[in-house]
Amino acid sequence: MTYNYLINEASSILKKYGIENYKYDAQQLLLELEDLDMASFICLCEKNLEDFLSDEEINNIIENYQELISLRCERVPLQYIVGKTYFCGLEFLVSRDVLIPRIDTETLVEKFIEDNTNVNIDILDMCTGSGCIAIALSKLGNYRRIIGVDISSKALNIASQNAQNIIEDNSNDDELNKEVLFVQSDLYDNFKILEEKIGISKFDYITCNPPYIKSKDINTLQDEVKKYEPKIALDGDIDGLKFYKKLAKDSKNFLKKNGKIYLEIGYDQAKDVISIFEKENYIFVELVKDMEKRDRVIIMEKND
Repeated sequence: MTYNYLINEASSILKKYGIENYKYDAQQLLLELEDLDMASFICLCEKNLEDFLSDEEINNIIENYQELISLRCERVPLQYIVGKTYFCGLEFLVSRDVLIPRIDTETLVEKFIEDNTNVNIDILDMCTGSGCIAIALSKLGNYRRIIGVDISSKALNIASQNAQNIIEDNSNDDELNKEVLFVQSDLYDNFKILEEKIGISKFDYITCNPPYIKSKDINTLQDEVKKYEPKIALDGDIDGLKFYKKLAKDSKNFLKKNGKIYLEIGYDQAKDVISIFEKENYIFVELVKDMEKRDRVIIMEKND
């Protein structure tokens, strides 16, 4: 018996259950179980397990691997099973308490870094979830200070762990003393606490990937999403625009003069979101498309 044999058997099962990337998922679950990197796996994949493992060890592998495959057959997302995913080339911890970071959201991070070469700025990341946007901006953009805000204390716990793992020293001794902090708040409700904690009430920029799926559309999503990802991070109310309306109304009170807000949107929401912000006296700056050429990020500027 070899690792490749186990993967092929598992792939057949996953395929039967309609898992799209059945071979990849089967491989990743075994690599995670055995704590193997790809190089080690390639060296071992065709070797007989009996040559370097005991019967008990092999039986344990088979039993544990079957449990992981069963979870995937139940449509538990691969990322939740292994407890991690990659975003902007960085490894993030994830659990069912946070939305799994998507490649679509990398569009926002990439655009922000492209636009803003001045690192001596303060950024607010609203609806931070796993902290993927805030932490990627800090790690890759080296910005001075980023505050991540979320309503969920469980999500913020994951975000804090990610910051600790990815940003080796949040209080490093460079001249900017850059930092990432996380605060629990329902949008801007607890911002008096934030001001008292860090002595800042206005930001140069705000970033946000809010819940924007229409409530009636939640049940049309893949089982991996509708059954396992936190609904609070998906549901944008009847029209999917609830949070954009709140953000447009309140964000201007927390932006500095001519400050900008970078928003992820659904592919068909650009016109509505731009209109919502323009009614609150923001100026439209730019609409950015993702890798699939779909509308994905809107940039609006506070009109002072």
